[in-house]
Amino acid sequence: WVQGFSNKNFGFINNQTVCYPCGNYILFLDIETKTTTVLQCQTGQVGAFAANGNSQVLAFSDRKLNPIIQIYTFPELSKLTELKGNAQLDYTLLAFSFTGPYLASYSSVPEFVLSVWNWQENILLCSESQPGVTPTSLSFNPMNWQQLCFVTESSITIWHIERNNDEHHLKQNPVKLPDGQGSVSPHEDLFFPVSRSEDPYHGPDLPVSAIAGLV
Repeated sequence: WVQGFSNKNFGFINNQTVCYPCGNYILFLDIETKTTTVLQCQTGQVGAFAANGNSQVLAFSDRKLNPIIQIYTFPELSKLTELKGNAQLDYTLLAFSFTGPYLASYSSVPEFVLSVWNWQENILLCSESQPGVTPTSLSFNPMNWQQLCFVTESSITIWHIERNNDEHHLKQNPVKLPDGQGSVSPHEDLFFPVSRSEDPYHGPDLPVSAIAGLV
């Protein structure tokens, strides 16, 4: 039962080793030698999980009250740090940045909070609450750690991590998706309104800022 594979995510921790959580353990499978290494979560079942092949580190949360995120290095399997946030019940998603020591986490009920950490310095950079939102995927832009892709069953949102010296803030940028027929609504021009040239009765097209609200 320890060797079973659940439906949770998995990832490469280096060029030849894939790892995935199962029960109270994380399994590391060398795809060349077929050997398996096991890391046990000392506090119970493994919750959210993420691996970073560039830095050869992995992160996972435990499933208990006030869960913590633990960061281990591979192949030594030594603990680097623990991240203690304000989550009360569970973390649902973790994601490493491709460049830099950054980790994104999302906690489930009751907080529903998206957070970004500097895991090397054990610092919570910024967080944003999204009550009732249940994501299915969370990932960093491979070329820019200051962009996060946040996916739910009905929406895609790009979160920008705005930075000013040591201050960090999350800025939301929803992505317009096609409707059920696959067509995308025309882009709304914030400077000029939709052209009404086919109806000259209304006069010339004016910038939105010049329209006083009169009919």
